[in-house]
Amino acid sequence: MTETASLLAWLQGPGRRLLETEAFVEALGERLVGIGLPIERITTGIPMLHPQIASSSVVWEPELLTRERQWQMTSLTRSMYERSPLYVVYRGDGPVRVRVTPKPEPGEYGIIADLRDEGFSDYLALPAPFSDGTIKAMTFATRREDGFAESDIAVLEALMPHFAYLLEIQTLRRTARVLLDTYVGRISGQRVLQGQIKRGQGEDIRAIIWFSDLRGFTELSDALPNAELIALLNDYFAALTRAVEEQQGEVLKFIGDAMLAIYPIATASSGRRAAQRALASARAAQERIAQINEARSTAGRAVIHWGLALHVGEVHYGNIGGETRLDFTVIGPAVNLAARLQSLSAQLGESCLVSEDFARLLRERGELRDLGAHELKGIADKRQVFGLA
Repeated sequence: MTETASLLAWLQGPGRRLLETEAFVEALGERLVGIGLPIERITTGIPMLHPQIASSSVVWEPELLTRERQWQMTSLTRSMYERSPLYVVYRGDGPVRVRVTPKPEPGEYGIIADLRDEGFSDYLALPAPFSDGTIKAMTFATRREDGFAESDIAVLEALMPHFAYLLEIQTLRRTARVLLDTYVGRISGQRVLQGQIKRGQGEDIRAIIWFSDLRGFTELSDALPNAELIALLNDYFAALTRAVEEQQGEVLKFIGDAMLAIYPIATASSGRRAAQRALASARAAQERIAQINEARSTAGRAVIHWGLALHVGEVHYGNIGGETRLDFTVIGPAVNLAARLQSLSAQLGESCLVSEDFARLLRERGELRDLGAHELKGIADKRQVFGLA
């Protein structure tokens, strides 16, 4: 009882400050072993609110690096899930205890074969009830020859509400981070989580500005069924966002069929690297759109026509909006000029235009073609522009 009380004190104190599930489960495993429980494997099973990932599982074993496994819900993983102890626990019919026999038993769970191969003798899946009424799970396994004692199981069942409480806090924090990353952006989301949520709060930064737009969108909207139009937009935005994020850019927003992104310039000497990354993103996006168009054309579907502008300048980066609805974005003359450049790219029949300010950042201009000076709507003087070689 003294050991259990010590563990409870840890759960209510230092354990609460472990905000990442991997760190929490690793520390918890060491403490459970420390109070005499014969645990040699712990996993968590927590469905996630995420655009690609259905569930996350943290796996802990002594002497091994604690790791996270993520699952996408496919027909194969769904079939595996529906034949697992977690499925039983999630639907409220747990706990599940299985003694791992030397030979397979008829109708045994799929996980048991893996546990048998790894020398485990006993397996326990316990419900972790969350405050919203849903049930998540933790599993425990041992290699001890006679498995878990009833007293071991009683201790774990008594502690599960405390484990569940901390898992829920960690899950809520992660969900908030995922939602902010998904809807606001990775860098902007971090700023919001750190407390930058007041209207007008922000900073002036120097950045490469990416402004792209889908051409002929009105005609596409009229010609295509909604489902096909959405599929086209998803293909288009997936290619662009991947290209930007691979080069450390930050996608800020989708404006209908347009996309605004930035590559922050941290120091005076990093402007060239940011420009090179933006150009690499532009090249990658063009290649991916070309591949998508080839497949769409072969299938007899509408292809994607788009334009891109790259510029560099000072922008205000922060919260802008109404009292109850804010947007974390960039504004300023440089953003307006990038939008005007993108419109000019369509008039010139160019897939990508870059400003002279952007071109100056490059040590060599071999990747660019000088297209001369042009008027831009709302801009007083003509601007020199360049296309990609």
